Amino acid sequence: MMRRCLPLLLILLLGCGEKPHTPSVELANFKIDPDRISVSGVSSGAYMAGQLHLAHSSVFGGLGIVAGGPYYCAMGELSRALGPCMKGGNVGLDALLANAHNAAASGEIDDLANVRDDAVWVFHGTLDAVVAEKSAEQATTFYQQLISADAVTYIHDVETVHGLPTLATGSACGTFAAPFLNACDYDAAGEILNALHGELQQRSSADGSLVEVVQPGFEKASMLPHALLYVPASCEEGAACGIHVALHGCSQSSEFVGESFAAGAGYNEWANSNQLLILYPQVESSKLAPMNPYGCWDWWGYSNTEYATKNGPQIGVIKATLDSLAGFTL
Repeated sequence: MMRRCLPLLLILLLGCGEKPHTPSVELANFKIDPDRISVSGVSSGAYMAGQLHLAHSSVFGGLGIVAGGPYYCAMGELSRALGPCMKGGNVGLDALLANAHNAAASGEIDDLANVRDDAVWVFHGTLDAVVAEKSAEQATTFYQQLISADAVTYIHDVETVHGLPTLATGSACGTFAAPFLNACDYDAAGEILNALHGELQQRSSADGSLVEVVQPGFEKASMLPHALLYVPASCEEGAACGIHVALHGCSQSSEFVGESFAAGAGYNEWANSNQLLILYPQVESSKLAPMNPYGCWDWWGYSNTEYATKNGPQIGVIKATLDSLAGFTL
């Protein structure tokens, strides 16, 4: 069954590359501002970002979705992931909302009241042939049911393919190719950070450090041993810094594209001028069980049935990584 689905999984995001050669930091304690923590993701990373946001809404104060759909869209079924969640069919928003409320009531995710003051930014490129626009529309509607409608921004007028649009890094807007960054004179990373953190200081050169940090428990979650972390000099010197978690898409991890996503997505330039750490967690690919040859985040249940909750293995690793950076439980 899984092998027959590989051609469809292939279009999620393809690519190749080498692992980065960056300094490795076993444990780094920073002064983290708990009021400035947010998350965003691309494609499979967009779905994981939604899962992380609701699972730990007491920690995350904002969400960015690029080429993705609503929380728990696949409902644990690969057929739903490859079907309505990607092709734009009716995903049953009422059922998804009911599931979220039930999960919160049982403590599987944090209290949904936490998200009422959050900002959500949703993006869909007009040339995206991988994830249908209806998926992004349904994500927008989903969050408008949880927070005020004017706190949800929906961008769907940028002519770009499936991937993350940037000011000048990557392929042309109409080219779908690794590392799945597209030079469209559009700063998606900046738009995300400004939407989630309020009006920021203008971007500057990214002259901080890009390092590797341990992902605690990675071996039980189909993840790589290390995440990438961008550290502005001010954060390294002890300033109180916020943190943004940026989640790659399929075949966009360091295993496939090296440092290209972390260095070129555009988050670091804004981080440098606004005292923000940028954490880039990393998924490991696998050609055996769990079948995940392109290093996609688990948004359909290949890790376990609780993948979209606080008990989800990958969600747990990302949360543990954040806690280790802060030196305490956030």
